[in-house]
Amino acid sequence: MTTPQDKIIKRRRLLGWFLQKTSSPVLAWVSYISVFIFSLFFSYFYLQSFFYLISILLLSLPVLSYNLTRYASGKLTLSLDLTADHLLLSINNPTPVPISCADITIDLYSLFYGGYERETHSLSLRSRGVSTLDFPLRIKKYGIYEAHAGDLLLYDPLHLFTFSQDIELTRSVTIMPEALPLEKRHEIVYEEGFDEFTDTGRKGNASSNVTDIREYRPGDRLSRIHWKLTEKLDTLIVKENEATSSNDFVVLLELYQPVREECEKEPSLSSTLNKAIEEAMAVSVELIRAGEPFVFMFYNEKAADFVQIRINSEDDLNEAMTQAFYAGSYDTKDLALSVYQKSGQDKGTLIHVN
Repeated sequence: MTTPQDKIIKRRRLLGWFLQKTSSPVLAWVSYISVFIFSLFFSYFYLQSFFYLISILLLSLPVLSYNLTRYASGKLTLSLDLTADHLLLSINNPTPVPISCADITIDLYSLFYGGYERETHSLSLRSRGVSTLDFPLRIKKYGIYEAHAGDLLLYDPLHLFTFSQDIELTRSVTIMPEALPLEKRHEIVYEEGFDEFTDTGRKGNASSNVTDIREYRPGDRLSRIHWKLTEKLDTLIVKENEATSSNDFVVLLELYQPVREECEKEPSLSSTLNKAIEEAMAVSVELIRAGEPFVFMFYNEKAADFVQIRINSEDDLNEAMTQAFYAGSYDTKDLALSVYQKSGQDKGTLIHVN
């Protein structure tokens, strides 16, 4: 189904194609030389001063057009803005010289999924003003996206000359899921004693080693109350527990995304990694808000190594997820889990998210 945004993008591409085809310097030179030859012919044939003036004017126009455009091209300033909804390119021309046609190349990269899209767009730059290109975007997948404005090609009013500028404008945007806990608790978390009314002491429970006792403070879990001492002292006494790395939860995120061919056969596979990221965020937020220490882990296929980040807050979680986006995805199912098991790592309760 074609949306209004699709129609806008299509019209802009057609306009850009038309301007590029009609602004060819070769075609412009052929037209210019033809007009000049005709003016000389009429000057010689009719012997009228008017045609002589036209010929002189035609000779001077390329020089004037070249110098004015060269002057304006050196005064241009560009800016680029990228959000999840749009890409905005602004070109400020402070001179009184308008530029009839400018071609600019824009690349949009996905650092997480790999690949990029390149497009060349044409626009006219008005004098003493800012000309903009505003493209609506529909970014549905999480990750880091980067926009890069490359070559800028300017044409003089007669389209006889071109002026090229190398511009290095890069902007990036990180698309991340909202930090919301799971509506239903993760079964592994629940089994391992992540319930405020239970404290099982099984391997993976970060609250199994009592090191000290103290009075109850607001926010302490009920499972840490020492009921026998509370009854004797007639005040709530809480057990201080040693949190060791061997007892932490480990959230292992699979950065698995099926290849395009598989997604074309089964469209639901295209959101595989998106769903895994959402679940990993939800489980992590649940652990953070419950005060449970844990390690966020993912496998970097390029570096052939795990990245492990200890999480104490939602800021730590956002930083960890950003690092995962830079690591990039892979197309081997359960690759991280397989490497994790073969490496012999056993540092707590594993929560595998795929």
